[in-house]
Amino acid sequence: MTRNKKTFISLFACLLFLFSSISSAEEVSYGEKVGHKTLRSLSNMTLGILEVPKGIIKTTNDSNIIYGLTAGTFLGLLNTVGRTSVGVVDFITFPLATKPIIQPVHPWQSYLTIPTSYEDIFVLDF
Repeated sequence: MTRNKKTFISLFACLLFLFSSISSAEEVSYGEKVGHKTLRSLSNMTLGILEVPKGIIKTTNDSNIIYGLTAGTFLGLLNTVGRTSVGVVDFITFPLATKPIIQPVHPWQSYLTIPTSYEDIFVLDF
């Protein structure tokens, strides 16, 4: 079996596993929790760079343009490293259904209204 076929079968099996569980709005299954964690880890790893313009814009709105360009860039780079690292940790530990470490969960959510914050790590989602 070629490598491409193995990759395709593995991806198909993962997608089938993630989307096969159907549950009510009140009860979320383990598969859905793991699927959401995997998706948020991928979005945080790939789109963490969106924290740089967010930091510049938010700091400029709070103070002035000079401070926004300097401190906002530094804050954005710091949050980029943090968000990307959280994405890597979530991707490595995806079988453990844990609560999100970073708020907002995805980089594009509440882009300028909620500042990026970090919660406790490895809090299981029961």
